[in-house]
Amino acid sequence: MCRFFTVAFAPKSSHFYTADPVECDGVKANPAWQYEKIAYYIRVPTGSGCPTGTIPVYRMYNSGQTGARITGSRPIRPSTPSSRPNLGWAPEGIRFCAPE
Repeated sequence: MCRFFTVAFAPKSSHFYTADPVECDGVKANPAWQYEKIAYYIRVPTGSGCPTGTIPVYRMYNSGQTGARITGSRPIRPSTPSSRPNLGWAPEGIRFCAPE
């Protein structure tokens, strides 16, 4: 899991995590984000889901409005911000697989 930090959303700062190697390389190339390190190792989805013994973790993004990306360990439901377009949250799907 690549870990990044930014102050580009002043006065707030933000961390961003990705387990996708291609996405990690792309964020490393963005001067607004400081690569900190590999935070930990975790499984990534294969095909449309997670391997046995793991649970999917979903991510939503708010188009840089606050610089935050959030994760959850269940599918996005109507009660989450992603269901309210005026808040700008968009689901990005399963981003990694956490141990059960």
